[in-house]
Amino acid sequence: MSSLSRTTPPPSERLRRPRSGRTARRARMLRRHVLVPVAIASFTLVAAGCGGTPASAGPPGATGSAPGGSAQGADRPSDGTSSAPASATVAPEESTAKDPSTGSATAGAGPAARRCTADGLTMSLGRADAGAGQIYYRLTFANKSTTACTLRGFPGVSLIRRDGSAIGVPAQREGAMRERTLIGPGKTAEVTLHTLNQGITDSGCWSRPDYLRVYPPGSKEAMTLRASQLHICGDRFTTTAVDR
Repeated sequence: MSSLSRTTPPPSERLRRPRSGRTARRARMLRRHVLVPVAIASFTLVAAGCGGTPASAGPPGATGSAPGGSAQGADRPSDGTSSAPASATVAPEESTAKDPSTGSATAGAGPAARRCTADGLTMSLGRADAGAGQIYYRLTFANKSTTACTLRGFPGVSLIRRDGSAIGVPAQREGAMRERTLIGPGKTAEVTLHTLNQGITDSGCWSRPDYLRVYPPGSKEAMTLRASQLHICGDRFTTTAVDR
């Protein structure tokens, strides 16, 4: 027992005993296998915290949302030029109407131009224009107001005596409807009254009127004009639509 105690070192001495060369190399290799992955993982975490892109980041070039939900930079295109607001409106173009006789446009004669009324017009009746048994009279409307107005359609035309009674029947419509006619201040437009020469038919002639009563197209107010020279024969009494 005493000899065994002298030859067997205590446990503490066995722990302090230097390892053999093979054992030391194995320990160093083990430490390298353990420490290298740990170092790589630590470096990755530090890099992510210093500017790495989070997994939830959008595609390159995407912008965040400004307060209120609108995208930043949406008020201008990418080329740097400013864009008009979505609520911008374009001013309407000036309305125009065409002169039926020339085809030229007249500024300010759009839908806003008022219709000519009886109190803004004067009338005149031209002399008879005879030819091939037909007789034509030019009835002219003149705009006496200070603003332009329009007429379109057929007037109502009747022959009346001094006491207001009618002669014959009102003029019938002849020809096609014309385009709306713009009449500037002091300008005129016309219709043509048509009858037949005496003796062309067996119908005879109507009594000569004292006045001509005319309703401008679209008007409920009548105008009167002395027209004793008007002579209607052959039961033919017509009017065209207003024209230049």
